[in-house]
Amino acid sequence: MSSSSEKSFAPISLVTVETQLPVKESQVDFRPSKKPKDNQSQKHMKPKTILTALAVALLAPGALYATTATTTPVGYVTETLKPNITNLVGLTVHSPTVFSGVITGEASDKLTVAGANFTTLLTAGATYILELPDGTIQEITSWTATELTTPQDVSGVVTPNTTVLNLRKAPTVAEIFGAANQVGLTVSTDGSTAACDTILVPNGLGGFNTYFYYNDGVDQAWIDPGFNFVADVPIVYTDALLVRRVAGTDKDLVVTGEVKKTPTKLVAIAGDNYFGAIYPAGNTLDSSTLQTQVTPSVDGSPVLADLILFPNGTGGFGTNLYYNDGVDQAWIDPGFNFTGPTAFTSGYLFTNKGALKTLTHVPDPTVFSSL
Repeated sequence: MSSSSEKSFAPISLVTVETQLPVKESQVDFRPSKKPKDNQSQKHMKPKTILTALAVALLAPGALYATTATTTPVGYVTETLKPNITNLVGLTVHSPTVFSGVITGEASDKLTVAGANFTTLLTAGATYILELPDGTIQEITSWTATELTTPQDVSGVVTPNTTVLNLRKAPTVAEIFGAANQVGLTVSTDGSTAACDTILVPNGLGGFNTYFYYNDGVDQAWIDPGFNFVADVPIVYTDALLVRRVAGTDKDLVVTGEVKKTPTKLVAIAGDNYFGAIYPAGNTLDSSTLQTQVTPSVDGSPVLADLILFPNGTGGFGTNLYYNDGVDQAWIDPGFNFTGPTAFTSGYLFTNKGALKTLTHVPDPTVFSSL
């Protein structure tokens, strides 16, 4: 992984971060009698480049004092969608924060912010992501002038007159891929998904909702297999997207937005979960702190351990698990190679071998503390 960053005392500094994401192919030569081998995590890695432009206000002069002022870093991420495979991608820059304020009251599924005017600020019919400091997020679709309705009771992590909430709009299918399919996915001319590119979004129950672009030469629209319009369907950044492509050429998906600098809680059902990595750069298996939250392997076997799988760019995955025999601890692959320095891809598969659990994903402090 290589990165470049520079500080500037100009009011605005544009910093470009180039991150090499090494991706490890799955190893199947499981050898439970061996400890992890050092310096092996690069053996089969293929680099993938994500370019992120971070615009950071570093210093603004005051009339009498030197005053430091910062803005939320913003930038873009380019994902390459390859043909003939299923591409797993996540959103790592996000819609701008539209509101930030102190919660003045809470009761069950209601949060009150005195003095707010959500009916004017928020757009009816849209979905907003509420973010709390501990990493809790909620999908907000209902509100009054000063009150937000949450799907779950979050009063346990809220202290009235102290806790600050942030709101950002969840982008829609059309906003991510273009209202007129500007990304250039292969279209369906008859409503069938047999010969077109499809977007699969996790439904939270272990399955997927399928979307694609329809163009018969007369009518054009984002639809699902039931011919329902889906252009305005929101995509929550905790979910990774599977873009299943037919034959063709590489297509670039460019996403622009803010960099999130706070933790994010991910709810993992038993079985497979397709998560977005949330953060555009810096996060590795070691820095993620997930090693303290996953079910480890005590003998190196992946059978009972939680697994983190990164796409390898050719339609397969590299498998990672946390090894802890009570003496030695490390992220490894099934071949007992160390994988802790492996960087997160924008989207990844988390296989939860136990019951429902909540994982807290944190940004790498060495990258984000200066932003």
